[in-house]
Amino acid sequence: MIKLIPYILSLLGFLLSFGIYKFELNTIYSSTLAPFFQIIGKPIRTMNKALTKMIPVDSLDEKEYGDAIKLRYKETSETSSDDSLYLNSLIQKIEIHKKKPFDYEVFILKSSLPNAFAMPGGVIFVTEGLLDSLDSESQLVAVLAHEIGHIEKSHCMDAIRFELLTKKIGSDTLGALADFAFRFFMQSSYNKTQESEADDYAFSLLLMTDYHPMGESEAFLKLLSNQTTRDTSGPGKSNHPILEYFQSHPYLELRAEKFKAAAEREISLYPEKTYYIGKKNLRERKAYPETEYDDEFTNGRND
Repeated sequence: MIKLIPYILSLLGFLLSFGIYKFELNTIYSSTLAPFFQIIGKPIRTMNKALTKMIPVDSLDEKEYGDAIKLRYKETSETSSDDSLYLNSLIQKIEIHKKKPFDYEVFILKSSLPNAFAMPGGVIFVTEGLLDSLDSESQLVAVLAHEIGHIEKSHCMDAIRFELLTKKIGSDTLGALADFAFRFFMQSSYNKTQESEADDYAFSLLLMTDYHPMGESEAFLKLLSNQTTRDTSGPGKSNHPILEYFQSHPYLELRAEKFKAAAEREISLYPEKTYYIGKKNLRERKAYPETEYDDEFTNGRND
């Protein structure tokens, strides 16, 4: 029996690792993937050479990859909808601080579940559910800035390159690689360090705008509230230190507390500074500063 102990421990370790991995994917952004995968595999309607071009994976250029992804999903997305126009108006304003050599573009996904994720080459997907879950434009800008952070920090491109090499995909068309990226990022999650880097990037970017610095903390709390409503036993309710360590997204409570404190420090340094919240802007899908409301300006704490 003693000789069997190492094998039993190994088996338990494997089962624990599997359980933790499954838990990692059940983060605040987890959801049923059915609505998203409906656009995967749809035939390419255009004969655009960019999508049919064969590309060796080891020479994949992020800008070219992003352009192909944008072309692929413009065929299936409502780029002229109010939501799409609103989001892209916002992204154009905050991308001015980018260092990557491409423009950012946001696509809407029809799902009631709050979700947002970034892809290589400046592509960001946002669900209708996310827009409905947030309260203000400052919160929305914080989420968009977080996704920009993943791209600017090269988290997206590094992850997809590694996955393509792991799958031993030597080359494929850009259209097929675009679908591959969509599948991968819908099922994968970033590690804790990468999420923290994107959080910090978002807060720094928020401070470069007129938006209220509480926007990031409030966005986390809104997402946490939504998760708690959907699943009262979800990660937002647990304080287990082992599970917290292995979660890919740091606990939203901790992230919210961190950036609430950071915002309070910022406000205390500039007590006379005026900030914009943008609750009406989000409701009406009209971006600040083209549309501004006097009662959306505030100084000090956002109540």
